[in-house]
Amino acid sequence: MRYRAAGLISHLLSPAGVAAIALLLLSAACPEQRWLLLSMLLYVALPVIVLLDLLRRQRLQAEPVDVYDPGRARRQALLSVGVVTYALCLGILVGLGAPDVYQWAGSTFLGGAAAVWAINRVWKISIHATGAGGAAALVALAQVPGWPLVLGLPLVVAWARWERRAHSPSQLVAGTLLGGLMAWGCGEMIL
Repeated sequence: MRYRAAGLISHLLSPAGVAAIALLLLSAACPEQRWLLLSMLLYVALPVIVLLDLLRRQRLQAEPVDVYDPGRARRQALLSVGVVTYALCLGILVGLGAPDVYQWAGSTFLGGAAAVWAINRVWKISIHATGAGGAAALVALAQVPGWPLVLGLPLVVAWARWERRAHSPSQLVAGTLLGGLMAWGCGEMIL
């Protein structure tokens, strides 16, 4: 039962899931809903579509993969696609002149994915925890309504990833700190 609950949490609070939560809460800082819609399409829908397409292609090749705990080579490939997707998304937001809060979020997502990609070459760090730490820091630093509730997000995600035996405590703590520091650093540069 706990293992199944952890799997559901891992799905719902994947990097795309925590991005959705962060973007919804950050929209309080920017009343123009078109930017929220565009950001949700770019940082939630597009990555999910790309990931599902990759999984479909892998199934066609008869190479099953657990997207939430793939082998090292698969993980690196998935992270590479994620970094390219996030870079494209951020380029679109910047090119269209999105408000700073959305550029900040996009930079945090891209920076976190790129850092995990680089770290993953030598050590497995949790992308789920990085996303949760980044989302929590974005919302807390922006001090949008409800921000204290989001501080529990990294704890819930860490429990789920640990329960699924996908990561060690050090990988989870490192991921959470990396996400939080990425949000803070990107905020210092953009805001």
